[in-house]
Parts: sequence; structure tokens; C-alpha cells
Amino acid sequence: MTGTWLGEVDLRPIAEQVGTPVFLYSEAQIVKNIGRVQSAAEAAGIGSRVELYVPFFPNSNPHVLRPFQDLGVGILLQLPSEYQLLTKFGFDKFIVSPGHVSDDEISFWDRAGYPTFLSSLDEVSHSLRNDAPSISVRIDSLESGKPGIKLSELKNLADLLERHGRDLDCLEVYCGSGNSLDDMVGIIETMFTIFLTHFPKAHSINFAGGHGFVYEKWDETEKHFDWGQYFKALRASADRMGIPEHVKFLFEPARDVLADTGALLLSVERNVLTNSVGSLVVTDGSRMLMPSAQLRDRRHNVVFLDADMKEIPAGDATGGVNAALRGRSILRHDYILPGEYFVPEGVDGRSHMVILDVGAYCATQHMEFLNIPPAAEVLVDTAGTPHLITARGGDLDKWRHLLDEKQAVKL
Repeated sequence: MTGTWLGEVDLRPIAEQVGTPVFLYSEAQIVKNIGRVQSAAEAAGIGSRVELYVPFFPNSNPHVLRPFQDLGVGILLQLPSEYQLLTKFGFDKFIVSPGHVSDDEISFWDRAGYPTFLSSLDEVSHSLRNDAPSISVRIDSLESGKPGIKLSELKNLADLLERHGRDLDCLEVYCGSGNSLDDMVGIIETMFTIFLTHFPKAHSINFAGGHGFVYEKWDETEKHFDWGQYFKALRASADRMGIPEHVKFLFEPARDVLADTGALLLSVERNVLTNSVGSLVVTDGSRMLMPSAQLRDRRHNVVFLDADMKEIPAGDATGGVNAALRGRSILRHDYILPGEYFVPEGVDGRSHMVILDVGAYCATQHMEFLNIPPAAEVLVDTAGTPHLITARGGDLDKWRHLLDEKQAVKL
């Protein structure tokens, strides 16, 4: 873990007092990641035009995201319940991208007054009839079937706005997830063309997310999206195509901001098991804790620790074994990560294992299947002090909200 924020954290007291499995997060890394994006925008000369809104759902813990309040970073919401929770924690800078929802929910967001990216002409019509304070839309540029107004409907949308004497406030263009720098640069002119052709009076353009993060890399500079080159390309395209200076550029970075802020600490339950099928490292984890790794066939980097919580070096890949990382349940496919990993000599029932880069799309995806309790969450603040922010689930926590006695429903 040398070279990562985890190298500065004493994991022993956390494991002893909180137990495992436990998700760990670094407040300092969150601040650093936001700073990298904001500095790149300043260097490209568009710092005053760039606004960041990190989606809430990839890491739905307000304690983890609290630094955003001081950094001028907003939150992307999907549900009214997210709004209710986050306002309780003092958040007040939002945009909303709800997908296809009811008229009542659209009216809720219209009353709240935050930019809400509507996904169909019918939904836009409802907001127009309600005289909503602003109108924003989500455009599905990929014709993917995901929520979003299709490219073939843009003229109809422009005509609809004109009939009501309204201009579009912001347009968001869905362009897929996990894109490379070249992919994202290639999308810039497509978005600017949509703006100039259909909505030249819009106040802002939301480039959304999709900025890739390379989980297999160890070095920070290789993992993260190259915002410096991206913002330079965006500035050059904006100047060449005559995008007005007052137009703001919004972004929704998720994994690039959050991924390497988190790690999952697990206990190894026994010595490596080897049988006729292969070798196993048995842990107290489960794929239910972070199903996205298996669903995406995504290989996170791992580190093994000895009984004293010291890193066991992989060495030259001799004296160890390639093994699958087994979860705690009897489910045939309960492997925490896909494939096999090199397990160095010395890993036994007193060891621990750390899975890196799990700050996005992991703890928030916990599944109830198999009655696996949710893991605890610990936030390490900028001073290096760990704080428990989510208690570890009790043995009965996954029995839904089971009532002690049945209750009659009044008819």
C-alpha cells in the first residue's frame, strides 16, 4: 500500500474495534481528487465556467461527501429521499437527473427549484404547463434506450419550447460510461453541435459523466482521467465553434473522484485451501458487499497483510499461489473479485486482505441476498483520524424490517 493514502493509516485498531468487513474512505484523497479537476479547469482558462456535480448514488454516505460543501462541488440527485437526507446534512447545491418519473415527482423538483434533467417530451410539457422556474433536458445521444430525449426528437423539443416562449436552461447529453480521453474529446463537438443547432440560447451544457478510471493500474497518474488534456480540448473546441463565454460547463464525475478514496478491509479466515479444482483464499467478505466487481468483470488491485497488519510483499511471484478470493457464503459463485490473484507465501488465518479503489459503486450496492449483513464504514479525516460513520450490520439486520407482531391493514 506504499504510495497510497492507506500507507498512512493504522489499520490494527480499526480491525480490532470495528471488525471486518469494513469499508475505509479517505477525506484527504477526496479533496485531492477534486483539486486535480478544478486545477485542470483553471489551467485551461475555463475555471469560472466549470461546475462539478458528483452523483450521490455511487457512494451514498453524506459523511464521505461532506468536503464537497467547502469545495463548491454540488451533488447529482435522483430521488426526493436523497434530497431529504442531504439537506439534513447541510448540502444545498444540487442538480437532478431522475430518469422517467411521474408528474407528481416532476412537480416536487419544480417546487424545489433545482435544475432537473427531464427525459421525454411529455415530461417537459408537464413542467411547461406548471410554469417551472427552469427547463433542462437529458438527451440520449446513443439512442440507447436509456432515459433521454432522442436525437430525432430535438426539433420537436425546440418547437415546444418556442410555443411556450421558453429557452432551455441546460442540456445534458448521455454518452456512456468508462470512456477514454479520446472518446470523451470526440463527444465534445457533438454536444456543441446540438447546442448550436437546436438550443443556442441555453445557459449551460452538462457533459455528464463517463470519464474513465483504470482499476488495474497502481500509479495514481495512470488510474485517473486526464482532465488537463480534456479541458484544453474542450476550450479549443468552444473557441473554434463560437460557444458564448457566458455558457457554463457542468460535469458529473463519479468513479474518477470517488474510486481511489475507498478500500475494503477483510479478514482471511484460514490458510490457503488447495484442492483438485484450484486454490482459495477464504475471507469474511462476500460478493454481496460489492457486486459491481463481478457484474463488470472488474479486477481491483489487492494487498495482503500479516498478523501485525504489515504488507506481505508479492516479491517475484514465486513462493506463492494463484487463488480465487472466496466469500463467506455457500453460494457457488460467491467470489469477491473475478478470476484468480497471486497470493504470496505467508498468508494464513491471521492475515487480512485489502481491496483497493472501492470508493464508488461498492458499499452502496450491498445486496440483501444470502442475508449477508452490511459492512461498517470508516472515514479517515484530513488529520488522519478514523471515524466510524456506518455501524456494521447486526446478525438480524437483513431480515428486512420484520415486525414482532403482524398488524392488520385497515380497509
